Amino acid sequence: MLINLKELNGSTIHAVDGEIGQVNDIYFDDRYWTIRFMVVDIQPWVPLSEKTLISPISLLEFNIEEQQLNVSITKEKVKNSPQMDELETVSREFEKTYFDYYAYGYYWLGGGAWGEYAYPMALVEQAALKTDNAENDETKITNHLRSTNEITHYGINALDGKKGYIKDFICDTYNWSLRYVVVDTRDWLPGGKKVLITPKQLEALNWEDKTATCNLNLEQIKACPEYDEEQLNNAEYLAEVENTLMFNK
Repeated sequence: MLINLKELNGSTIHAVDGEIGQVNDIYFDDRYWTIRFMVVDIQPWVPLSEKTLISPISLLEFNIEEQQLNVSITKEKVKNSPQMDELETVSREFEKTYFDYYAYGYYWLGGGAWGEYAYPMALVEQAALKTDNAENDETKITNHLRSTNEITHYGINALDGKKGYIKDFICDTYNWSLRYVVVDTRDWLPGGKKVLITPKQLEALNWEDKTATCNLNLEQIKACPEYDEEQLNNAEYLAEVENTLMFNK
């Protein structure tokens, strides 16, 4: 199922024994364009909590009508999970502590976005597959986690210097990848419209000037499929989107 991140942000997380809190940010990996964590506000029932992270590995289902994510962990498990200060970034060492706490396999061991697996839920109870050497080597590598809240509204620079804006992202809940980027073209095209591009068409994210470099020119942007939120899971619409984007490669 495809959803936009505006729907995911604000969704309620439900543990097996009750409500945990609401999603207020998404951390994704800018190498694979894959969601690694949802940042959840649990202060209503844990007043002194800081930044609480929920991995897609724990997800059971997403009820889009009720904007509810059901997870396979308990409230007590979440309450005692590794916490972060609001101003800290998520380091690889923190990730290792987090995954060890939940007894999850490490997504960074293997060649794909989720290691040796196609989707995150396969990493539940995979801690036994870790090796000491791999752990020691991999924890020294800097991760590539970015906040979607941070880069939404970043400017996009096309090849011919024209500029648009990142408006939203479209997530595939099968593997929690960011499948499309929604671009607002109001500074490119008269009247403007929202179009879909793929993350592969963004060559670089420039954190200092808050822009993204796109490998398309204005004419190619014009040819990109127009974003229709109501049709995200319509097979005919998605086929048209894919055909148009393939033409733009």
